[in-house]
Amino acid sequence: MVKEYNLFVEAEKCVGCHTCEVACKQEHDFPDGARCIRVTPDPPHEAGGKLRQTYTVMHCMHCRYPYCAYVCPVGAIIQREDGLILVDELVCVGCTACTYLCPLGIMQFNDEIRVALKCDLCVNRLDKGLQPACVAACPSHCLHLFSVNGHKEQ
Repeated sequence: MVKEYNLFVEAEKCVGCHTCEVACKQEHDFPDGARCIRVTPDPPHEAGGKLRQTYTVMHCMHCRYPYCAYVCPVGAIIQREDGLILVDELVCVGCTACTYLCPLGIMQFNDEIRVALKCDLCVNRLDKGLQPACVAACPSHCLHLFSVNGHKEQ
């Protein structure tokens, strides 16, 4: 049985430091403005009689049935056997159809090199047995790499 990977976020542990965003940008050398993981503040709310600030962490969910791949007219977006959804920059023609159909709005378009961008769970690191950069860098340990069958990866 092939492992299928995804990222799990313990939102209550996120402190909104954006370290995951920085680690991702550094790992992939993304241009200004590009973010494949996004940390956004939620409205402050009361919990236990105290005001509390929480954050939402958005990332590619590597969907089992990826709309982005289905809509790509040239097959530039592929799904690996382990569930990772990857963009082949050499095949992408820059039509941006995938960015419109991403249910989370996380797919982006890189205007500099005219290709789609998305989280690849740091596939080069993953293939070497390493954690994605965002997971490895998170100081609050709220990001975890899981196989779809629910086992936390070391």
